[in-house]
Amino acid sequence: MPWYCEKGMQGFEGRQGDPGPKGDDGICPTDCKGIMGPPGEPGLPGPVAARGLKGAKGMEGDKGMKGDMGDTGPPGTPGSMGLKGDLGPKGDCNCTDGSAFSVALTSNFPPPDTPVVFSYVHYNYQRHYNEMTGIYTAPINGTYVFSYHLTIYDRILKVGIFHNYYPVVKTTGTSMLGTVSHTVILHLARGDMVWLQVKDLLTNGMYAGYEASSTFSGYLLHPDHKNMLNLSKKCSKNVKMAHLRASV
Repeated sequence: MPWYCEKGMQGFEGRQGDPGPKGDDGICPTDCKGIMGPPGEPGLPGPVAARGLKGAKGMEGDKGMKGDMGDTGPPGTPGSMGLKGDLGPKGDCNCTDGSAFSVALTSNFPPPDTPVVFSYVHYNYQRHYNEMTGIYTAPINGTYVFSYHLTIYDRILKVGIFHNYYPVVKTTGTSMLGTVSHTVILHLARGDMVWLQVKDLLTNGMYAGYEASSTFSGYLLHPDHKNMLNLSKKCSKNVKMAHLRASV
């Protein structure tokens, strides 16, 4: 059996040795610029800044091209009735003359939204009907009678008598070759206007030809009571003057 010694106990740690000499300087790769590392994680959003000042107005742009015309809108609601005007000056009316007219159509299918012009005159001695505009103007306050007898051709006819821009009576005729007629009694003040008017272009079948006529007529049925008194005085005076002339 060999001889050996038992292992002894670990000794104390020795002191730290002196630092060694400095090593040689390193060499930079290529151009000595650092190599960018990978991007980091995004940071948290910062607080909202205050609103900035309003910027200066920019230059005005070029004028755009004209757009297409839009669809026609619906008709507006009728306006309210206007205030009654002041009483006009007293007019003269010859008691020996009536106040009547009778006219006929010469141009077929009259335009809408305007008085129908009956340019052929059968009777208009006092010239209260204007054959250029188609409007009858009342010479005095009184009760008047108006009537029309119209021939229809080729299309429907929707027509009415208007008194100061308001329709009084309306008539519709649907025959391809027929007639419509109407009579109305109106009280008018001096200066009031009356005329005939068709509804639209599709319903303006008013016609006049060699064998068919379209006419519009009216006359003063009687003046108001005050006018009648004035007329009676005028008539009496005229009768007296006539007797005096005859006796001379």
